[in-house]
Amino acid sequence: MKCGIEIHQQLDTGKLFCRCPSEIRDDVPHRVFRRKLRAVAGETGDIDIAAMQEQARDLTYIYEAYDDTTCLVEADEEPPLPMDEEALDIVLEVSKMLKASFVDQVQVMRKTVVNGSNTSGFQRTALVATDGKLETPSGDVGIPTICIEEDAARDIAREGDEVTYRLDRLGIPLIEIATDPDITTYEQVREVAEKIGMILRSTRKVKRGLGTIRQDVNVSTEGGRRIEIKGAQDLKMISKLAELEVKRQESLIEIKKAFKVLKPKLDSNPEELDLKDCGCSFAAKADCVIGLKLDGFAGLLGKELQPGRRLGTEFSDYAKVKAGVGGIIHSDEDLGKYGFAKEEVVRIRDSLKVGENDAFALVVGTREKCRIAIEAVRLRAKMCSDGVPKEVRKANKDGTTSFLRPMPGAARMYPETDIHPITLSGERLKAITTGELLTEKATRFERVYKVSPDLARMAAKSAWFDLDEMVGRYKNVKPALIAESALVFPKEIKRRHNKELDIKRHIHTVLEKLDAGEINNDAVFELLVDIAHGKKPDFSKFKMVSDEELEKAVKETVSKNKGAPFGALMGMVMGRFRGRADGKKISELVKKHIAKP
Repeated sequence: MKCGIEIHQQLDTGKLFCRCPSEIRDDVPHRVFRRKLRAVAGETGDIDIAAMQEQARDLTYIYEAYDDTTCLVEADEEPPLPMDEEALDIVLEVSKMLKASFVDQVQVMRKTVVNGSNTSGFQRTALVATDGKLETPSGDVGIPTICIEEDAARDIAREGDEVTYRLDRLGIPLIEIATDPDITTYEQVREVAEKIGMILRSTRKVKRGLGTIRQDVNVSTEGGRRIEIKGAQDLKMISKLAELEVKRQESLIEIKKAFKVLKPKLDSNPEELDLKDCGCSFAAKADCVIGLKLDGFAGLLGKELQPGRRLGTEFSDYAKVKAGVGGIIHSDEDLGKYGFAKEEVVRIRDSLKVGENDAFALVVGTREKCRIAIEAVRLRAKMCSDGVPKEVRKANKDGTTSFLRPMPGAARMYPETDIHPITLSGERLKAITTGELLTEKATRFERVYKVSPDLARMAAKSAWFDLDEMVGRYKNVKPALIAESALVFPKEIKRRHNKELDIKRHIHTVLEKLDAGEINNDAVFELLVDIAHGKKPDFSKFKMVSDEELEKAVKETVSKNKGAPFGALMGMVMGRFRGRADGKKISELVKKHIAKP
């Protein structure tokens, strides 16, 4: 296996080419408009093959917008503003962390995208740095490019030939980090993704949460081709995506070998079939059913490529994507599950002149869609002689993939004429400082604040919690207790009491009292439990007992329980003053009065 990944991470700034906030919304949009998009020639003078496929689908795009958080730039009704400087500085910082070489001038380019996710029909992107390096336990991985680009609109709904997008995400700045194909094991795929993610989070200037970071995985195997898998969001699945893609390519290579022996012509003409009286209800009611004989494919369409996905599934993907049909029916399936009787299957085979070594495929729908779909099936069948088609695939939740579009080429790029290039001066680059890596910060927390390794890692990774700032603010509280109160106690309260605690809102209420010596360490958890239950914290319950009162109580307890063991005496006093006295002080006093004659 050879593998490289591309990381796309949203930056925590305003939008890239306008001054709107980067705010994702779920309320009712203020405006809706519709568009058709078409592909245009790139800088080479050619139209990109992937863009041509999208245009051929002839979809209508519906865009939802907000008056207060989106503007005419997102609607492609006015030119973009200059690039957001804060976003560019973040990319410069990450580039320094990856030891990359900066370009002399940041030139924004247009990348043709005609799937509706950009109202303009293109995505703005710019190269910032090259030739970086990522150090991993499995070896160094090259970073050939680091780019800044705008995120796409959100896909909200699909119905028939219409797709609805929301413009709140369109224009949010992304950093794109691409690696060389230096990854050779499935474990290293995850290792590299985790390391890049850690570096990005170390800046504390990137967005967090589901959908804010996406990984594209590029995989090839010996005898196969580079396949780009788009949209891997779950880091736990990224190794499995690579593993299952290798399995798919190896299976397709086996089919290619079979084709060299069979040498099928695949020149049969599609035939419209009359199935109005068949047992398959949707075929009987359809406007059109077209069948295609697949020479030499008997048994091959049912060959498993990935768990739950066969060669016939790949053919079906092509028909779905290119024609918008629901899929295909093929002869390697149990056609009885669709309602076809055995004699009806024989009739279909006879109509299409399907021999013992042949297979067939059926598509159902409107006449125009069936025509496009069956040609897509023929195209994919012919590709079997080449083994692995070079294509872009979509990551599925189970680690399998499905066809998305052909692999784009250089024809989709051309210069952006509305934005001036940005020269990277030496002064600007010198002013860019790099922060402490999260791994380094966790090690420092262990060493300086004496917290456990797990707590140190949690504190370092937290998006909102700054242990350094909190330790400086609450000098009389142990750092470990500060971190535990903020990061562990809310989870423990959820586990024990099934209550959510807004710890960011309430942590200071309790720590201020602890820092002032008004409550004991043991009171922190109990007070947070009360707050989680919606109660007003009653600090008087945990008001620290005076030294005089505490010593008097210890003296009385020892006197009344002569001969009792130390542990029992400790339990009696602790039970009486739980949360109101320091355990260490109680221990010292109990030992003192036991020792007295």
